Amino acid sequence: MSDSLHDRGKVIEDLFFAENDKRLLDQMRAEMESKEQNAALSTASGITDEAVLKVLASSGITAETLTSLSLIPLVAVAWADKKMDPPEKEAILKAAGVVGIESGSAGYATMESWLNKQPGPELLAAWKAYIGSVKTTLDATAFGQLKTSIMGRAESVAESAGGFLGLKTVSDVERKVLDDLAATFG
Repeated sequence: MSDSLHDRGKVIEDLFFAENDKRLLDQMRAEMESKEQNAALSTASGITDEAVLKVLASSGITAETLTSLSLIPLVAVAWADKKMDPPEKEAILKAAGVVGIESGSAGYATMESWLNKQPGPELLAAWKAYIGSVKTTLDATAFGQLKTSIMGRAESVAESAGGFLGLKTVSDVERKVLDDLAATFG
């Protein structure tokens, strides 16, 4: 009888450790997934603060969403004067590469269509609505870093087509779009 009791105890012990191992393995997988998600968000946004990345991820913002989100203002600034200058196109494609949009991908094809034909006003309106929604879900630090990242890239596109003798200037129509974008962030 003691062997039977010992065997049953061993089964319970094995089940306990198997369940504990499963929990630890699930926890490790979740941590790895979180790190991968944060790395993708960091690439898409330029944000490196782990706490901010965690807030973005917990708010349901994906790298794909953030990528599109970060490029729409660049396109709006480039088309401010109703034409896409080659330096602006180059600056946007460079920014697209930085955030992980690769040539041949669906995102790249969408980007190319925006660069070849000015998108309608509904694209920027959708972006503004999304920013308004995001503003209510993120803390001030995360939202501020998102704003800095997006506005910095938009400013770079505006500066890419202007300037004389190495001085970076922004046209009045581009400045108006930049101010409008900044106002969306509040």
